[in-house]
Amino acid sequence: MRIALLLDDNTTTAWAAAADAVGSFAVGCWLGDTETSSVVSAAVVATTATTRVAVGVRLGLENPITLAEELAVLDNISAGRIIAVVDTGDLDLDGAREDLGLLVAGLSARPIQHAGARWTVPSGVMGPDMPKSLIVTPEPTQLEVPIWLVGAVAQALSAETGYPVIADDAGQPLTQARVQPAILQLTGDLVADRDAVIAWSAAGASHLFVRVPAGADPSLLRGYIALHLAPEVAMVNYPRVMSHTLRPLESTEETASVSADLE
Repeated sequence: MRIALLLDDNTTTAWAAAADAVGSFAVGCWLGDTETSSVVSAAVVATTATTRVAVGVRLGLENPITLAEELAVLDNISAGRIIAVVDTGDLDLDGAREDLGLLVAGLSARPIQHAGARWTVPSGVMGPDMPKSLIVTPEPTQLEVPIWLVGAVAQALSAETGYPVIADDAGQPLTQARVQPAILQLTGDLVADRDAVIAWSAAGASHLFVRVPAGADPSLLRGYIALHLAPEVAMVNYPRVMSHTLRPLESTEETASVSADLE
């Protein structure tokens, strides 16, 4: 199981940079309203280099083609690191099905024609000379942008599409899909947090987004999560003494000393 960071009101983009530095799988940016999520996601993309960025989009508020374009732009500027966390919002299953289908079509880099209960693509508002289909540009960098679901009808939508639902209760049966993301609120109590991480791993989670306790410092990522929690579920036979060992030639003084000895 991989451990990732979920940003919330207690964290800033400094946390995203720290997560990137310690090799976290991803930084999640889907809490709060849609506009805030998109702004934070862009800032996280700009301050990270290798970690994936889980971007929240909420169905029912905007045209899904517009959402697809926003995700495609972020995927390009991040060099293909985007995960789309799709919130079904207030839509019923039929509405969420149509919106999600259009979002996926928009990310496909293929011509789109659609006439549904909620949306018509192309809209036809520009008159009879408007093209009969459209393609979202730029196309995503990834061949397929991962889509993970949250929201009231996420489970029903997952049963139809196969996209995983982000779980928040290790005691409930998981979908056991090839990818099973989940969320955990850390307490700051190492024993309790370690037990909770192990419980999620045992339940079948493949990716765990952790929310940090209020008042914590970004150093928590290296000194607590990467050192004590991640090895429990990522490298269970990893010798702990190595986690406390500095890398060779950690300082420039050491490097200069060794070079002098070699000469």
